[in-house]
Amino acid sequence: MLDVIMKTIFGLVGASGAGKTTLILDMLKRMPDKLGVITSLTTRARRNEEDDLFYTFVTAGDMMQRKAEGRLVQMSEYAGNYYANDRKVMDALLAEKFGIAALVEEGINNLRHAGYHIVVIKIIPFHHPVSDDLVRKRADEERALTHLPADFILNNSFEPGGKEKAADRLAAFMSTYTH
Repeated sequence: MLDVIMKTIFGLVGASGAGKTTLILDMLKRMPDKLGVITSLTTRARRNEEDDLFYTFVTAGDMMQRKAEGRLVQMSEYAGNYYANDRKVMDALLAEKFGIAALVEEGINNLRHAGYHIVVIKIIPFHHPVSDDLVRKRADEERALTHLPADFILNNSFEPGGKEKAADRLAAFMSTYTH
């Protein structure tokens, strides 16, 4: 039996509120036949309907059970919540499409250690409103201490037209992999 060739995962990293989700949604519209979201299991609370595209919400007990059963590719903690990826779900997606996900540095390192090819895209926000969520701000500061070389650095301006320019640059970069 031949091994299935897994496609690349585009891992977007950046501070909370940097625009990762918005850019991912734009890329999915531009490349629906080539890209799929790498969904994460999470113990965090659901914030909005958009979350259902990116997450499967589970209890901490369910997360630990899946980990004990060896079903998780990786598990990381961010701002007091757990995030993980189910191996079977990821492999099924990557057999068909390129993956895209907002990830933390620890998650990228864990996925690489598990044998997945990750292209790191660092999102740097400009003209960005300051978050008042102290837990996420502290977690972002701690994450920033992890040095993770980026394959592509994308400046994302929150001024008029900034998102569109960032999305155009990201699509051009990603097309070098997905052609």
